[in-house]
Amino acid sequence: MISRPEFLNSLDVFTDFSQTNAQKFLHFNLSQELAALVKVEDIAEVLYIPKNAILPIPQMPKGVLGIYNWRDEMLWNVALEQIIGIPIVSTPSYVSSMAVIVAQIDGQYLGLVVARVNDIEWHELDLIQPPTAQLFPAQLIPFMQGYLSDSGTIIIDVKAIAYSPLIGNANSNLYLKT
Repeated sequence: MISRPEFLNSLDVFTDFSQTNAQKFLHFNLSQELAALVKVEDIAEVLYIPKNAILPIPQMPKGVLGIYNWRDEMLWNVALEQIIGIPIVSTPSYVSSMAVIVAQIDGQYLGLVVARVNDIEWHELDLIQPPTAQLFPAQLIPFMQGYLSDSGTIIIDVKAIAYSPLIGNANSNLYLKT
């Protein structure tokens, strides 16, 4: 007899989530140890690009990696872990590409470079709790929409990233593709 794979035991693949208070999230890693989520509705695309495809721009704030030619437009890219204050772990030299989450913010786009993109998951909105200073570092809280109470996984607020003074004046459209 064929048994159900262990990883499916935590998922009910036959549940109709459209009738629940659930939402789709992209699950990704900021580092080897830290996973995060972002709402799928905030994402235009996920790209895997060569490490050398992002053109660095001199005198940019820490965390702003540079620009990438995306759909014949300039897409500004930021290292998400640097922006939200996660200690940087160097990328192994054998890694030849980077995962970029193209976030859509107010009709504009920003590339969020992350360690790894995993999959899309459904999560009950009732499980999302507001971030607290007792659980999370102070520099991370402004960039969080909340966290999942059952796993502790953080939910990133892409709008807070885009309009952060840490990457410059977003109102000038310097970092956001128009």
